[in-house]
Amino acid sequence: MRVLSEVEQTQSMKAEEVQAEGVLPLIQLISDLIEKRCDRFLSARYGLTTPQFQLLKAAVQDNNVTLGGLSEQLNCSRGNVTGIVDRLERDQWLKRERSTDDRRVITVRLTEKGEQVAKIERDLTQELASLSEIWDGSQRQKLTDMLVGLYRELKE
Repeated sequence: MRVLSEVEQTQSMKAEEVQAEGVLPLIQLISDLIEKRCDRFLSARYGLTTPQFQLLKAAVQDNNVTLGGLSEQLNCSRGNVTGIVDRLERDQWLKRERSTDDRRVITVRLTEKGEQVAKIERDLTQELASLSEIWDGSQRQKLTDMLVGLYRELKE
């Protein structure tokens, strides 16, 4: 992988010698690795995929959310949402309920098992926070400041 070989080359270089064009691919590579770690954590600890966890988090915010509402919040098709909900319902994380006012409207409601979303999120946050222990406080602050600056630049 080209980016990885560039990363290995930059390890022996001083920070001011690293080429600007090598920074963003490195950030993307790190992002991918963090995503994989999240996937492994959710799967091993809770038997969930990342999309399933994202859907559960969205359902926590609105306990009577419709499938269409979930589709909009997660920015994915209704077909994808239906498949994710099918699996979450099968595994008893949530249940579907048909509206009494309009039988075409289906909402999802978390089950008792699904109510542990906040705990899962705390556990995942703790898992990811452990990654930052490789830096001391001032290094973490400097990195945070730089990443916030990059975020603001990209958001504009």
